[in-house]
Amino acid sequence: MQQSLGQHMQLLPRMLQAIEVLQLSREELEAWVVQAVGENEALSLDLAGERGLSSDFQGGSTLGPRGTRQDSERHAAFLESQPDRGQTLAERIEEHLAVLDLGPDEMRWLRLLLEALDPNGWLAQSDEQLLAEALALGLDGGAAQLGAARERLRNLDPRGLGARGPLEAMLFQLEDDDPDRDGISALLFTHLDDLARNKLPQVARAMGIEIPELERLVSRLGTLNPRPAAELSGELSPAIVPDIEVERRGQAFEVTLNGNSTPVVTIDPSIEAMSKDRASPTPVRRYLRDKLERARSVLEALEMRRATLGRIGAKLFEHQSAFLEQGPGHLVPLRMTDLAQELGIHVSTVSRAVAGKHAQTPWGILPLRHFFQAASGGEERAREDVRELVRGEFAAENSATPLSDDDVVARMRERGFDLARRTVAKYRQELDIPSSYRRRRYA
Repeated sequence: MQQSLGQHMQLLPRMLQAIEVLQLSREELEAWVVQAVGENEALSLDLAGERGLSSDFQGGSTLGPRGTRQDSERHAAFLESQPDRGQTLAERIEEHLAVLDLGPDEMRWLRLLLEALDPNGWLAQSDEQLLAEALALGLDGGAAQLGAARERLRNLDPRGLGARGPLEAMLFQLEDDDPDRDGISALLFTHLDDLARNKLPQVARAMGIEIPELERLVSRLGTLNPRPAAELSGELSPAIVPDIEVERRGQAFEVTLNGNSTPVVTIDPSIEAMSKDRASPTPVRRYLRDKLERARSVLEALEMRRATLGRIGAKLFEHQSAFLEQGPGHLVPLRMTDLAQELGIHVSTVSRAVAGKHAQTPWGILPLRHFFQAASGGEERAREDVRELVRGEFAAENSATPLSDDDVVARMRERGFDLARRTVAKYRQELDIPSSYRRRRYA
């Protein structure tokens, strides 16, 4: 047996809960709040209260009330911030079926095809499989009726439904008498590989047309959708709601926490009063006191989240004031470690606080992590700014003789940025810029 003396840090349940709440994104926080309120009758949603952080970059920052609003106005703002559910593929097509003058058998054939569509709007089953299903359902007409139903389907909106794949879906979006139909069909089914390799002269010679005409057909091809139903059948992306708002106020910028889309949680006063009422049975009061204790821990975790995110937001944009004034290209290199030392908190706290959070700035909504940039390029410039300079070099090139990665390395070195070729290649790939031989134009 041994006896020793030492100091240890113990993470109590309240600390663990506060850490969990701090790293939640806006959408995750809303779900967490709803669950917490549903599990604890001592909590209630307050649609009138709101707190935020403000900073003028000169007199420091304080956490305090930003005023109150009418319940109806705040509730409306909360509802307006929710993304529209949109229409599914089946709902969209049912609207078209309602106005078609079709008989019962024709409608049943068309619905058979609709049920066979995959999320892209393609028919994965062969005609033989569809005919077998039709026979099992007692549909008459055979191959002739199937062909008629496919023709009706391809003329519904969105155009291109019922194709056997992406190439046929694109061709279905052209009218039969379209003057470009034959040319686009040749590009899709004969010259697609050469087109992907930017071998325009070879394709033009094979089709017997000039390069400007070929480029016009390629441009028209780019307007066709290979997956006509993907946008309707896929899940909607959630709307980005900024956690921090930065607005100009006179000669300075004000940083505030955005609370308009998140309900504020409060303790139900009737439950608190009942827990203190000696007329209530002792087991009831003991039960309610436990609920109140848990409710207070929820409020502490939410308040810690607001305070921490507010302090980090104020100090972060104090460093990035040049970006607020002049926009992209003026980010200051900043590490989370440096910001944590200035605020007197651990770097993991900063990392958790900014994860999944966004800021509304005069230059758009951006992730908070965007404002933490390492220095790059041989001088004190943020990595994002150097990448934008690389983008500018490629954007200003002569399309007849596009720049190679080595050419951009040389040009950046002339501007005082010592970049390796692999760094330029990585930036080009991140910017979705093709290689030089694919960017070449032959006009």
